[in-house]
Amino acid sequence: MSAKRGPRSAEDRVKGLLVMLPWLMKREKVKISDMAKQFSLSEADLIEDIELAAMCGLPPYTPLELTEVYVDGDYIIVGPNKYFERRLELTASEAFGLSLLAAAAEEVPGFARSKDLKSALKKLRKVLGEGVVDVDVEVPEFLDVVTESATSGELLDIVYWTPARNEETRRRICVRTVFTDKGHWYITADDDASGSTRHFRVDRIRSVQRTNEYVPVRVDSVEIPSWFADADGKIVVVLEIDHRAAWIVETYPCQKVTEREDGRILVEMVITSEHWLSRLLLRGGDAVNVVSPPELVNLKSRVARELLQRYENKSTS
Repeated sequence: MSAKRGPRSAEDRVKGLLVMLPWLMKREKVKISDMAKQFSLSEADLIEDIELAAMCGLPPYTPLELTEVYVDGDYIIVGPNKYFERRLELTASEAFGLSLLAAAAEEVPGFARSKDLKSALKKLRKVLGEGVVDVDVEVPEFLDVVTESATSGELLDIVYWTPARNEETRRRICVRTVFTDKGHWYITADDDASGSTRHFRVDRIRSVQRTNEYVPVRVDSVEIPSWFADADGKIVVVLEIDHRAAWIVETYPCQKVTEREDGRILVEMVITSEHWLSRLLLRGGDAVNVVSPPELVNLKSRVARELLQRYENKSTS
């Protein structure tokens, strides 16, 4: 619990007490200064919260029925009426969720489990059972090196593939943040090729060369961008997909998703090139069709004919 400026809300105070009281009940007598330091509170705020807890109890709220927690000189003391001595318990879903998050965190580059976390996970898995949680997190080839660059400030020379143009470009970048969205890893980086800050998908980096050149590290907050919202030449398309292509909704940014009564889904999304859309349509096969704009309704059949013609030409040459 970190200290905050300004008055604390009742909600914050109650949440804090739910954490502090079991800790206090276990020790029974603690110096005010030590407990204030433990929970990052001022001594005045801590005493105020303890006095609040002392007013809790059972009807008819006589001294015998109130929680026996009180301040005596430089100490906070717990008496025999320990209404808060029972440990806080997790529900089954909360325990599973914590174990799931911990398993996912272990896949993140640079993550190190502390002694307390190891102990907590051991207890959770003893209850849940081993093998209940298995998290498969995408780990692109160069995730480690770009993550290290974000903390060291080392410039990187990369070869990056842009699917919209189906081309590879060389550029020098300075990684500022690393984040994940829709199951993919991204970096925010200062890019010399564009002269601006850009987002790059890590699995589209084809090669990385260290430069041994460094710039000051800058701590930026991670903000998931509104993908393609301000892109030049953007096109808004509406796709009709069935359950076999539901991965499109889970994988790519969508502006609007509408489920129809027949089980099919209408998806509105922004694209930046016909080339990218054609690749998506070919992957989806007959499970994906373009509804609008009209000029792209026949894109899939047109691209399919072009591919077929290309293969026929190769086979006869």
